[in-house]
Amino acid sequence: MDDITKINNDADLSRYLDRIPETPYKQGHKKMLTDLINYAVEHQWTLRTLSDKLPVSTTVMHRLLIGNYQSPAGPHLARLDDLCGVLLLRQQSTSDGPFIETALSRYVMQIAELTHVNQYASMLVGKTQWGKTWALKEYRRRHPGTVILVRCPVVTSPGRLLYRIAAQLGLSVKGNTEFQISKIVNRLTPEHLLIVDEIHHALDSDKTGRKGIEQLRELYDETQCGMLLVGTPVLAEYVEHNDKWQGILEQTSKRGASNIYRLPDHIETRDLETLWTYYGYPTPSRAMLAALKQQANIYGFGKTTKRLRKGLEAANNAGVDLTWDYYLAAVRKLDEMQAGKMPAHV
Repeated sequence: MDDITKINNDADLSRYLDRIPETPYKQGHKKMLTDLINYAVEHQWTLRTLSDKLPVSTTVMHRLLIGNYQSPAGPHLARLDDLCGVLLLRQQSTSDGPFIETALSRYVMQIAELTHVNQYASMLVGKTQWGKTWALKEYRRRHPGTVILVRCPVVTSPGRLLYRIAAQLGLSVKGNTEFQISKIVNRLTPEHLLIVDEIHHALDSDKTGRKGIEQLRELYDETQCGMLLVGTPVLAEYVEHNDKWQGILEQTSKRGASNIYRLPDHIETRDLETLWTYYGYPTPSRAMLAALKQQANIYGFGKTTKRLRKGLEAANNAGVDLTWDYYLAAVRKLDEMQAGKMPAHV
């Protein structure tokens, strides 16, 4: 049983959630701490990570979270409140927004389900910003407890990849590679689906990246869980044409007798219609639809959705009906900001 009175720098911060209501703080501070801990858990922070944000020692942070800090806690709580506010703003500005089910997202979830149910070792390939991660997060939400979704580190090594898998499984991240593998193997079951997103990062890490792929293959062999490796089209190119990677990736895919699943390289009009209908835009003219399709196929689902949302926000702020002029204005403003042009009225 977890003893909350003892400090564990690497434990899941959710251990503090049950203790916060019992602290002597005001209700507003309790809510702030609860929001902060939930954010920290979602982003896999440890006690040390949170402590470094102020910065204070892990001992001070631990005592603050259990309500046992002897000195006046007010100054520290104020700084935590400021931190929570900044994180909330950041989360609002970078959030994927509500999940909007499109034909493409359903297809991605069907691939995940096929891999999950049949315990395949599959690869899913699609362009950047094509909605892969968005759909896979939704699949995880619909299958709580059985789907493990991790992002492959940009600089890939077996240790870093295993660390992320262990953290998602709620395991301690201490120990060498063999110890990590042993813990993960003991926790994963054939009922699990392990999704490793942005696996193409491993391709750029040469030897350490190949070792990371081999570790994933070992996890699959030992547990027989479903495994879905997700990446950009470069992943398929390496499987088919790169001598260094061809054998490793082919063996990984053939473990489950499955194919590489490729997403379409264009966004269908029906999916764009789903998006503009969700946000309340009127039916576009032929010229507007052509421009929207062109932009969507250049920038993908991610940017298109955010631009549609920004147009809606602008119309709501102005207190007027939503038109495509607000979408176009949002596109122009974002493009100008990226080009370093400051608006006349800021």
